[in-house]
Amino acid sequence: MAINMAEQIFIAGGYGMIGGNLAAQLRSRFPQSRLILAGRSPQKGEALAEQLGNAQTACLDLLSGDIPPLAATSQLIISAVPDPKHVLGEFAIRHNIAFIDITVGTADGYAPLLNMAMQYQTTAPVVPLGYYEAGMFLPLVNRLSRQFSAINSVRLTALHDAEDPIGATTEQELTQELAPAFVREAGIWRYTSAQDKICLISGECVETTPFGILDVSAVAAMTGAENIRLDVAMGISEGQRNSAQASVELYVDMQGMNEAGKPDSKRIVASDPRGQAHFTALGIVTVVTAMFERPLSGFVLPENLLNPQAALITMQDAGVVLIQD
Repeated sequence: MAINMAEQIFIAGGYGMIGGNLAAQLRSRFPQSRLILAGRSPQKGEALAEQLGNAQTACLDLLSGDIPPLAATSQLIISAVPDPKHVLGEFAIRHNIAFIDITVGTADGYAPLLNMAMQYQTTAPVVPLGYYEAGMFLPLVNRLSRQFSAINSVRLTALHDAEDPIGATTEQELTQELAPAFVREAGIWRYTSAQDKICLISGECVETTPFGILDVSAVAAMTGAENIRLDVAMGISEGQRNSAQASVELYVDMQGMNEAGKPDSKRIVASDPRGQAHFTALGIVTVVTAMFERPLSGFVLPENLLNPQAALITMQDAGVVLIQD
């Protein structure tokens, strides 16, 4: 099922830091769509709704389980706030409404929605988008992998700057004990908490912490690499160094055999000068665009939905700088 046009898009958390960015980018990309900005304090979103035009707020309390009527009349529901009961996802599946969630980062977390989508045989796409920056690592991996005949190692690193509002939150989270991350080492799937280091394009080397999220298994399927991990790091971003404006950066470091059959290593970096909230929202919009264009139905992984080349063009059009060694 392809969504040729979403007359109405319901955004849970639609006036928050990420949700507000998302609403603005959706308005720019889909000017005819009506946007519903939902949350527990809808009055906080009224100014944004007025600014966007053809938008309104709605009260949404996921803990109560009550879904506002405007969700049922929407063609797409996007969950940008934690929903531990999967209230929105289950509602969307029962009513055959397209659904995207960005808040769950594990396969176990999405299993209930997978089973429910199969049980209801939904024809509307259900996309588990709890990937880093809503899947923006994936087109970078695809681009770099095309330069190898065989890939042994893929290292993904998200660099956050403390001057970015969400970067400051990430820094606080890294001071706490995180759950062991799911990684692949020498072909074996395991969990680890072992920290590492990365040398940035500036030459600075910073400590990294492994982070368990769905990108790792997606990259394994895409590349066949036997060594894969995703780490999070804090450091001075290129945006901060060059223009005193904090950016967020995604590093992809890949090792393997090049097309000439010789050992090689390559790196690509995506730097968003507008920060993490903007980059995450951009990832969601890129997936929404793909949903509008491709006739896919049921539980759909973003790596099967995205057009990698189109996603890279979207990144660059939005001001994301791509740097490749």
